[in-house]
Amino acid sequence: MTHRMTHSIAQEMHASTVKALRNCLQQHSDVQRLVVAYSGGLDSMVLLHALVALRNAELESRPILAVHVNHQLSPKANQWQQHCEGICQEWDVPLQTSRVVVSASGKGLEAAARDQRYQVFSGVLQAGDGLLLAHHQNDQAETLLLRLMRGAGPKGLASMEPAREFGAGTLLRPLLSVARNDLEAWADKFELTWVEDESNQTRDFDRNYLRHEIMPLLEQRWPKFAERWQQTADTCRATDAEIQAIAEQDLAQSDLRSERWGWSIDLQPMVAWDSFRRGNLLRCVLHNLNLSGPEQAHLQQIEQQIFFAYDDARSDVRWGDVSIRRFRQRLYLLPLAQALSAPPHGLQWDGQQPLRWKGGELIRWPVASGGMHWPTGMTLNVGVRQGGERCQPAGKDHSQKLKKLLLEYELEAWLRDLVPVLSYQDEIVAVADLWVCEAFAASDNQQGYRLEWQRSAD
Repeated sequence: MTHRMTHSIAQEMHASTVKALRNCLQQHSDVQRLVVAYSGGLDSMVLLHALVALRNAELESRPILAVHVNHQLSPKANQWQQHCEGICQEWDVPLQTSRVVVSASGKGLEAAARDQRYQVFSGVLQAGDGLLLAHHQNDQAETLLLRLMRGAGPKGLASMEPAREFGAGTLLRPLLSVARNDLEAWADKFELTWVEDESNQTRDFDRNYLRHEIMPLLEQRWPKFAERWQQTADTCRATDAEIQAIAEQDLAQSDLRSERWGWSIDLQPMVAWDSFRRGNLLRCVLHNLNLSGPEQAHLQQIEQQIFFAYDDARSDVRWGDVSIRRFRQRLYLLPLAQALSAPPHGLQWDGQQPLRWKGGELIRWPVASGGMHWPTGMTLNVGVRQGGERCQPAGKDHSQKLKKLLLEYELEAWLRDLVPVLSYQDEIVAVADLWVCEAFAASDNQQGYRLEWQRSAD
């Protein structure tokens, strides 16, 4: 087969498959090793075969590594892996296989398998590697239509990117301009054999439904529609780049600020903008913070419940790993995976070491003067407010209810039931790092301690 591949590649240099592959590799000449995501299906089989053909024809000299992920979801999964091992041995391509356990998440089994697969790929990539995926023009058309059904904007309709950073290397999709028919023609010419995943015939999955029921009708009515849709995706990608440039300019004016839990931006300038520009900035901020972006339905909820709500509203719009709230003319972006929690009942603390609980911690820092007076050996109880408590912050003329003081000290509404309250013999000593009570305040010429309450780094 090696001799035939070498002989035939010169005759097939005009073929869209190898032309697209060569163009991609030339554009990414800085990639040092070519890592192929190799399922054993038609698409990845053709991609690997064309790459090996270029290597054997001495048109490509970079080392190749194939990576096969065995999801163990099909009774034939082990047969597929053995098929891939046999092909790679025949073609003299190193193969790395990984078995994973896939459990359905809130996004479904298909998405969970994809996440596992990409985790494996990310773990394999080293600096300078390029991960080659076999997504083609028809896949791109399906992705565009699926995102259109979700009401996506230009960023979503740009569909799959030809190249982007991924893990320690670069993710490449060299076949996005190639129709599936061309891949089938290549496979037929070289008499390739590949595995067929029976789940690809199940119409329960949206993508399969489009592939088997909708796309053939579109092709019948509008031949080569996928090629024109690729042009639409390219236009949307260029449009999105311009939109992102505007968002970055808005971000520079938004006063992005790190908070005790999460981040916040200034709401006031956003009120004068239209809804698209507000959503555009929000997507940009979340992307930069590595938080999941909103769907259109979430943006509509934020418009109704957040942007024009009264300032201390308890509205909370959530999706994925993020919560969006409003407080004191600022929009808060809170990572749910790193949420602060209330200290558990019965905690005691002598201040010698940081006090940690799930999601939060208290740290005591010495200061030259002022702060909190903490005699050696004194142990404090740490809890949360129960309702009706009163205390007198240092510098205040009289005691007030804790609820009123939390409002006055502008603690975010969603943290008021979580704020650690420190007490000694049933008397409040301090409330987190917001204030120290008068009876426990160090004098100006007396060494004291400063408290810090924050999200745990764990």
